[in-house]
Amino acid sequence: MNKNRIIYISAAALILIGLLIFFFTRNDSTIPANKKTVDKNTLIGDWVRTDADYLIRITKVNDDGTMTAQYFNPNPINVGKANWEASYGNLKIVVEMRDVNYPGSTYTLNYLLDRDMLAGEYYQAVEGLTFYVEFGRSK
Repeated sequence: MNKNRIIYISAAALILIGLLIFFFTRNDSTIPANKKTVDKNTLIGDWVRTDADYLIRITKVNDDGTMTAQYFNPNPINVGKANWEASYGNLKIVVEMRDVNYPGSTYTLNYLLDRDMLAGEYYQAVEGLTFYVEFGRSK
């Protein structure tokens, strides 16, 4: 092998190693500069399911990821726990019911800023089925 070829191969290997280090060590959890984070208090309010008279009422959103929420179908159903989280500038909520006929039924919903809606999945624990659902903000 001649000396120039060894130099080219070495340079290519160094560039490849540099690229691998860059892609495997960069922090993907940062929010792009052009993407705004959504204020957690945006979640506060009454949210009505688009296909039925079911309502999630969020009255408080705490810094520790918990929130105060009620669920009505149309009568009150006990909420066992309610949480929220911010991820990549988006908000997600999880509301778990613990009541008769609701032994762990859970809503896992994402806040859609452009539509001012909550959308995601409803896990119906009694039947073990999951459904896509949407909630619009009650005005």
